[in-house]
Amino acid sequence: MINLSFGGAGDCTQAFQDAIDEVTAAGAVLVAAAGNSEGHAAGIPSNCTGVIGVGGLRHAGTKVGFSDLGLNVAISAPAGNCVNVDPGSACLYPILTTSNSGSEMPVGPIYTDSFNVSLGTSFAAPLVTATVALMLSAQPSLTPYQARLLLQKTARPFPTTGGDNGDGTAVPQCFVPHLDAQGNPIDQDQCYCNVNTCGAGMLD
Repeated sequence: MINLSFGGAGDCTQAFQDAIDEVTAAGAVLVAAAGNSEGHAAGIPSNCTGVIGVGGLRHAGTKVGFSDLGLNVAISAPAGNCVNVDPGSACLYPILTTSNSGSEMPVGPIYTDSFNVSLGTSFAAPLVTATVALMLSAQPSLTPYQARLLLQKTARPFPTTGGDNGDGTAVPQCFVPHLDAQGNPIDQDQCYCNVNTCGAGMLD
């Protein structure tokens, strides 16, 4: 099991793909964050063949505004969202986890909370990684391909109602990422996922 909570924009390079092919051939399952560039195409390495790309969801099961998406996303999981953005207000739906208080080097262990928040697909991916680790503990012979299929077969369907933008506007359907007339990626904030944009469903 290898969790890849990092990434960058662009297509999967041959160098990345070669490394991933070597690792998966050895039997390792790779899980990667889709990225956080506001609904653009899932970035490298989540868009490489053989990687389980993970998108981010809000508390309501809709795509969280910052999460990237697209056909390379295999499944989606909670990524945290704050809803209330007034200065000094508590984040309502953070991912609570362990962290370190150092900004450039380890200083001391801490827990994140509603004021020291953890948000992003980098926090959604480890939820999937941990799930696969549990699957492997029960069935160590699972191949990376089989692990992916099991995740997707057991995923919970995305909701089609319940989203709220907080300003009275309707939550739209997500669309496959594409470019505007000037060649720039089109932003997508909260939207209702489908299997072409956020993977097979919600991690379950």
